[in-house]
Amino acid sequence: MLPTTNRSERWARRVAQLGSLLPESRGEGKLTRMLGLTLEAIGCRAAIGEICDVINAGGERIEAEVVGFAGESIYLMPTGDLRGLEPDARVLPAGRVSEAAVGENLLGRIIDGSGQPLDGKGRLQARQRWPLNGESINPLARDPIC
Repeated sequence: MLPTTNRSERWARRVAQLGSLLPESRGEGKLTRMLGLTLEAIGCRAAIGEICDVINAGGERIEAEVVGFAGESIYLMPTGDLRGLEPDARVLPAGRVSEAAVGENLLGRIIDGSGQPLDGKGRLQARQRWPLNGESINPLARDPIC
């Protein structure tokens, strides 16, 4: 039988190895203030343009985009309905940016500003998504539209 110290050391090494395989935690924050449509959260890290999920009192997810930060606070702009939002609501960085469905399946469809269908024809069947914070093109540098 091996001494306890060797077993403990092996366990510690194995736990460290497995821990290095986990994705880096961005933390879970909480909502501290709402001023107009701007939400303020503390306790989590997220980059400008990143999406966070704010969980309302009913357990529903409200999507919000990071638009600023100061000190330990991040500022979010919600893209959905704010009903049911309360102080100390959970804020979870989603690790992604705003995207829209793209492709031929959108032809003839009517969607809202967040890409959700308004025409009653069911879910969008687009297989591709494209980030909404793409590179700007100088309108004077592109070919004219004829």
